[in-house]
Amino acid sequence: MNNPFSYGGIVKGETFCNRITEQKDLIRAVENSEKLFIHGERRIGKTSLLKAVIQKIEKNSGICFYIDVWKCLDEDDFSRVCASAFAEYAFKEKQSVVERLKTLFAGITPSFSVDEAGKPSVTLLRARSDKPGPFVDEILKAPQRVRAIEPDRPILVVFDEFQQIREISGLKLEQIIRSRVQEQQNVAYFFCGSRTSLLKKMFLEKSSPLYRSSGHYPIESISPNHWKPFIKTEFTTTGKSITAETITALVEATGGHPFYTQMLCSSLWDITDNTVSVSDLESATDLLLDRESSTYITLWNALPEQPRKMLRALAMENPLFKPTSGKTVQTHGFASPSSSKSALTYLIDKDHAAQNKDGGYFLVDRFLGMWCRRNLTL
Repeated sequence: MNNPFSYGGIVKGETFCNRITEQKDLIRAVENSEKLFIHGERRIGKTSLLKAVIQKIEKNSGICFYIDVWKCLDEDDFSRVCASAFAEYAFKEKQSVVERLKTLFAGITPSFSVDEAGKPSVTLLRARSDKPGPFVDEILKAPQRVRAIEPDRPILVVFDEFQQIREISGLKLEQIIRSRVQEQQNVAYFFCGSRTSLLKKMFLEKSSPLYRSSGHYPIESISPNHWKPFIKTEFTTTGKSITAETITALVEATGGHPFYTQMLCSSLWDITDNTVSVSDLESATDLLLDRESSTYITLWNALPEQPRKMLRALAMENPLFKPTSGKTVQTHGFASPSSSKSALTYLIDKDHAAQNKDGGYFLVDRFLGMWCRRNLTL
C-alpha cells in the first residue's frame, strides 16, 4: 500500500486537501477579470492551489498562461519565459501556428521549436538591445491580442514567484508590467509569490510601481475542521486507524500548514502498522527533526547573535505578541527594544518569521520551531 500523503511538489487529486473556498474565490476573480496579488508562507500550497484553479478554468474553455518567474535570471530570461507561455496558445489552436505567433507578437519574429514534452520553446529574433524594455513591452501585449481573438473565453495570466522580478530588475520591469496590465481590462492576472515580505513591498509600498495595482488575497493555513476528516480518511482507507487525540495533536503541532502537516502525516504513516497513537506521533516528530537537524544547525550558525535570540524567542513563545516589550527584552536577553525590533525585522526579511492575523509573530518553518524548543531551551 502506497503512502497516501504527498508533500514537496504539486499536490493534486485525492492528496489535495480542501481549499474549496479559495478555488471558488479565484475562479470568480478570473470570471471578473480581476488582478490579484496572492501571497502566503513558503510551502503553504499556493502553486498546488493555482494548478487546481487552472485545471478547472481550462476544463470550462478558459485560456490560462502560467509563467514561473523563479527560473529567470535577467530580463532576457523573463522575455523568453513569457513568450513561450503565450506561444502555447498558438500551438493549441487549429489555425497555422506561424500565423498565430505573428498575431501574438507583432513586430517580433519568433523562431519556435517543441521540446520532448510537446511544449513550445520560443527564440525571439529581434536584435538584442541594451534597453530590453520595449522588447518585453511588446511580448506582454500578447494576452490582450488573445482576448481580441477570443472575446467570450475567460483569460488568466499567472506569474508565480513574481517577487523574482524585483531581484533581477529592480523597478524597471515592474513599471512596464503595470502599464501593460492596466490597459488589459478583460484579462485576469494573478501575481503570486512565497517571499511574502518582498511581495508586500512590491504591491503595498507607495514608492513601488505596482502600488495598489492589484487586489490583496492571502493564502493561509488549512483549518483543523478540514484536516481532521482528511487525515482520518487517508489513514483508514490505507488499512490503518488513528485516534482523534493524535490527529488533534498533529494539527496543533503543524498549525495546519499543508506542507508540514502532510510531511508529518507521511512520516507517521511510515512508522506505524495498525493503530496510530500520540506516542507514535512523538516518534515520527523526533525522526523528522533528526533528519532536518543538520540544516537547522547550519541556519543557526549563519545567523548573527541578535537574530539568533529572536529566533529562539519566537520558538519559545510561539507566537510572540510583544517583541519590543520590557519583558521580552529581559527574558530573551536583548540589548534593548530597538535591537529586538531589528532582529525581528531581519528574520522577517529573510522569510524565517511572519505575523499572523492576530498580530503574533511566529517561525514560518514549523519544524524549525520544534527543533529549537527541543535543542535550544535553556
